[in-house]
Amino acid sequence: MFPALPGNSISTPHGLKGGKGGAHVNSTENQRQKILAGLREVGSQGLTTIELRENYDVMMPGARIYELRHAHGFNIQLAWSYDHNAQGNRHYVGRYILHPGKWRENI
Repeated sequence: MFPALPGNSISTPHGLKGGKGGAHVNSTENQRQKILAGLREVGSQGLTTIELRENYDVMMPGARIYELRHAHGFNIQLAWSYDHNAQGNRHYVGRYILHPGKWRENI
């Protein structure tokens, strides 16, 4: 339904393992792949900024979403909602939802 980024086929957000001398496993490309895999997995529920940071090891989700939209054309919409972080604090955060079709900014 949604295309993968060329040259990478990461299927799960937690499937990457680090190691000495290996490739940088949390590169921006791998972060984009983890976001796409997660968004596909959760469907219309989407993922919040907190979930992407804490569960997917993406420290700057907004930047990666921007790249997925503008450089790769993924139609990722933003909705605002409340979520709790690992410390139990409630925050008003972005919730990202992957939709079919190409990204285009609202005019």
